[in-house]
Amino acid sequence: MSQSDQFRQYAEEAMLWVSRSKNEEEKQILVELLCTWTAAAVASDPLGSSVAVSHKPESRKARPRT
Repeated sequence: MSQSDQFRQYAEEAMLWVSRSKNEEEKQILVELLCTWTAAAVASDPLGSSVAVSHKPESRKARPRT
C-alpha cells in the first residue's frame, strides 16, 4: 500500500468517527483531522504534489451559549 493510500485510509476512518461524534467540539476536531489526512494524501501522491491544499479548515468561533 502506498503512503498516499494509507493517508486516505486514515481520512476515511476520521470521516467515520465524525459521523459517530456526539458533540460539535469533538466533531470539529475530527473534521480538522480528516482535512489533515486528506491533505497529506494529496501531497504524497505523485500527481497531487503540485496541488495546493489547505491543511486546516477555517475555524469557526464558538457562539456564546444562551
